[in-house]
Amino acid sequence: MSALLTWVAAIGGLVFGMWLLTRSADWFVDGAVVLACRLRMPPLIIGFTIVGFGTSAPEMLVSMLAAAQGMTPLSLGNAYGSNITNVLLILGVSMLVAPIALHRVALRRDIPFLLLVVALTAALAVRGSLTRADGVLMLVLFAAFLAWQIGLACARRAPEVCDAAGPMPLGRALGLTFGGLGTLLLASQVLVWAARFVAEHAAAAAGITPQATQLIVGVTVVALGTSLPELMASVSAMRRGQHDIALGNVVGSNCFNICVVAGLALVIRPIKEGEMLDALRFRDVFVMLGTTLLLWGAGLWAWLRVHGQKRAVTLGRAWGIPFLALWLAYTLWVVLGTRS
Repeated sequence: MSALLTWVAAIGGLVFGMWLLTRSADWFVDGAVVLACRLRMPPLIIGFTIVGFGTSAPEMLVSMLAAAQGMTPLSLGNAYGSNITNVLLILGVSMLVAPIALHRVALRRDIPFLLLVVALTAALAVRGSLTRADGVLMLVLFAAFLAWQIGLACARRAPEVCDAAGPMPLGRALGLTFGGLGTLLLASQVLVWAARFVAEHAAAAAGITPQATQLIVGVTVVALGTSLPELMASVSAMRRGQHDIALGNVVGSNCFNICVVAGLALVIRPIKEGEMLDALRFRDVFVMLGTTLLLWGAGLWAWLRVHGQKRAVTLGRAWGIPFLALWLAYTLWVVLGTRS
């Protein structure tokens, strides 16, 4: 009877969590947009910082707890899997909702920095170990880039940055932003618990080893669950025409995941030689590198198409469908290919 009640609670958690995610994402984006206007900051920077970092809080909490408990595959699998999910699933869905506008600054600065740290992570991971010094290096790189971002935004902000603040007071905008974020994180945790329960029981029934189950759950179920705040925030932003927030959310979240989430996990518990699964070392880090290259390449291709014309650089449904197809293929690869 207790097992039946647990299954009922898991299914109920999935339904309730999804509804709560949708509502809180709308509150969060509405507040973030007004906050950007009040602070006279470009929406891209708000998306990169407040929205991107805030929606990455689940990844950080899950990875830190996993590292503290010695569950290295789950910790890094969560961070790397979330990055892959952010690019392929979240941007793919966002492109289906509406074309994503790409500012040239994102192509020249933000995405190249993300590509740099992902390539550095791949180069470090192939050694078979990741040290505490590697984690500190990632944290320092991220802090320097963030300071540079904010400094440039403050130096260049102008009155025309945003004119949609409306009559909403600053206090209410702050309440919507951080109250919506808190509810978003709570709803994501409900969904993570329910999805993890189902996935772990299915893996046990299939005879998959506990260590491999950690990796599968980390790069699929937990990565998807902890990426749900990014998904709902990005979709909500796209429906409201805030393309900069949607793109900044994904790029900011990925930088946060690879530098801060994985960096802190390594500071807490470095990975010694022989502790890293080959699937994580040779598959997931390079899929993450490939998806980042894909995003940058798609953006450059779109920019070359409109170069010299007074048209926005956009990625639409023609890119969204392949992105989603690649995410489904990767998920199947992880589930069917990670057996031991």
